[in-house]
Amino acid sequence: MKIKILRVSINELVEAIIRKGDLEELPSIHTGWRFNFDKHARKLSYARAYVLVCEDTPELIEGCMIFQMKDKTIPYMAFLEVAPHNKGANKKHDHVAGCLIAHACKISLKEAKGDYIGALVFDVMERLEEDQQKLMKLYTEKYHANAVDNHTMIILPEAAAALINEYLNN
Repeated sequence: MKIKILRVSINELVEAIIRKGDLEELPSIHTGWRFNFDKHARKLSYARAYVLVCEDTPELIEGCMIFQMKDKTIPYMAFLEVAPHNKGANKKHDHVAGCLIAHACKISLKEAKGDYIGALVFDVMERLEEDQQKLMKLYTEKYHANAVDNHTMIILPEAAAALINEYLNN
C-alpha cells in the first residue's frame, strides 16, 4: 500500500510503502529495536508482520507492526514500533506509527467479524506504571483509542475511519 510519511529534515511528505514483511528482514533487539519481530511473527497464530519503508530507501525499515486475528474474529495489533532512527527529537520521519495503526484498522474492516469490524484492539505493556500511563495517554489523544482496562485499548470504528482518512488517504 502506497502512503506518505513526513521527512522531518525537509518538513515534506515523502512516498512510502506498507507491505508484508519477510521473516528474514524483520527487525529485532539485535539490530537496536525493542522487539524481536521475527520471533514474535513466527510464534503468534493468525499473525502477519508489516513493514513501512520509504520508496527511495526500500532496504531501510522505518516501522514494523504485527497484526493478528485473535480467535479468527478480533483484530489485534500485537506489536508496533517505529525504527530507532525515528524516535526522539532527532527523528528522521514522522507519521510512521499513525500509518501502521491506520493500516491495521483498514485490515480490520476486511477481516474482523461481528462487533469488531473496523475496530482495533491492542495492549500497552510497559515495565513502569508511569510509562504505561504516558503511552496510553498518547494513544488516547493522538489515535483516539479508548482504555478498556489498565492495559488494553481499542480504537472504535469511527475513530479508525478517521485514522485511515488522515494517514492513508493523503
